[in-house]
Amino acid sequence: MAVKQIAVRVDEATAAQLKLRATIEHRSVNDIIGEAIREYSKSHPVSREHMLEMVRAIAKEDASLLKALAEA
Repeated sequence: MAVKQIAVRVDEATAAQLKLRATIEHRSVNDIIGEAIREYSKSHPVSREHMLEMVRAIAKEDASLLKALAEA
């Protein structure tokens, strides 16, 4: 599996909780954050219909921008 680095910004209290949890569980903060994101994604799936709505909205917005640029 390819790994992508991203910056995650949390407040000081959350960072301290993550570091404590990582120490207690003998895991890295990255592992804990990754697991939390995977669990969140599983419990909050994006439906195909919603994804198609978003794609259509972006395509419509881009089409109007491209048309405006062509007419400028």
